[in-house]
Amino acid sequence: PTPWLDGKHSIFGKVIEKYDVVKAISTVKAGPGDKPVEDVVIKKITINE
Repeated sequence: PTPWLDGKHSIFGKVIEKYDVVKAISTVKAGPGDKPVEDVVIKKITINE
């Protein structure tokens, strides 16, 4: 159990289009702690429930 994460983080998701964007994010150069050297910003998402 991780109650401190409740309502703060997605636990799973599914990419249904624009997979090329996911691939581009995965190639971003990372530094210590696997943190991206430059910020990666997602400007728009759609949540389907």
